[in-house]
Amino acid sequence: METLIPEICRLLNDTLSPEKAVLASATDGLDRLSRFPHFPLSLLAVATGGDSQGLRLAAAAYLKNFVRSWMDDNPQSLELQRFRNQLAQALLQAEPAVLKVLVEVFRLIVVKNFVKENTWPELVPELTSVIQRSNLIVQNGNAQWSTLNALTVLQAILRPFQYFLNPKVRNESVPVQLEIIAKDILVPLQATFHDFVNKILSFQDPFQDQVQSKLEEIILIICKCMYFSVRSYMPSALGPILHSFCHDLFRILDSLSLDGASDDGSLLRLKIAKRGLIIFSALVTRHRKHVDRLIPCVVDCAFKIAKQSGNVCNLDCLSERIISLAFDVISHILESGPW
Repeated sequence: METLIPEICRLLNDTLSPEKAVLASATDGLDRLSRFPHFPLSLLAVATGGDSQGLRLAAAAYLKNFVRSWMDDNPQSLELQRFRNQLAQALLQAEPAVLKVLVEVFRLIVVKNFVKENTWPELVPELTSVIQRSNLIVQNGNAQWSTLNALTVLQAILRPFQYFLNPKVRNESVPVQLEIIAKDILVPLQATFHDFVNKILSFQDPFQDQVQSKLEEIILIICKCMYFSVRSYMPSALGPILHSFCHDLFRILDSLSLDGASDDGSLLRLKIAKRGLIIFSALVTRHRKHVDRLIPCVVDCAFKIAKQSGNVCNLDCLSERIISLAFDVISHILESGPW
């Protein structure tokens, strides 16, 4: 594998050239190297350890296109199984820009191997262990794993479950993979979610803005994971924690003041609020019986947001969207019956 890496680096750098002849030669060279069995692992090594960010991003982008066709040609190859494990490890330590591209590669494999075929049994146990030992969970800056990266991986795994896998099947049961994730990862994460919400709502010191931003990013990802889990299905393990989870969302939404254009410091908080309202709509329309006792609180929360619509001419697009979603929540509740 090491023998391919220098040549791959040279060719990828050439793909950034403005000269058409150099670009064509580099493309042909990469296509020739792609026939070697270690090519995807070599590309992954460049994507995570290349000399420059431009090189790392070029390797990640080429890898995404390569894996798409590679999986069609070799759906059950041992090389693919080895590669997917190395990719999962790489995602946990990748820099943000590269992570954003590599997670798309990962999602291609997850949809086929984990969601549709359920042929990656070790994925959830290993991710569970990584999350439990990640830096923000154990509160150790020297921890090997990044909580943000680990939860980004979790988000990629859960995204396909936001839709019914077999929409033509009436009363389709919850996929066993989703049940396992809910029980082993999402339920334990509720304590972390509650703790982080407490922290961001108590911050007063401007010198803590960076810490607050990291925690809000984690909260947003957990909200997205919960949304993907309940948009269509309702894993049995999530029922008991819905009330606690929703009450934390109420507290975040109650802290909002939509009195003008949002700045960078409030952007994540607004995104969390937006996702929270989308979750409420999903719960009311798809799983009313699970949140029936929460409906008065949901209505009160949505009304508080909706009342700020009088200032809509001074609001930015995201704040307007939040107010619109609040009205949507109220509408869905009225459509679904009395409370």
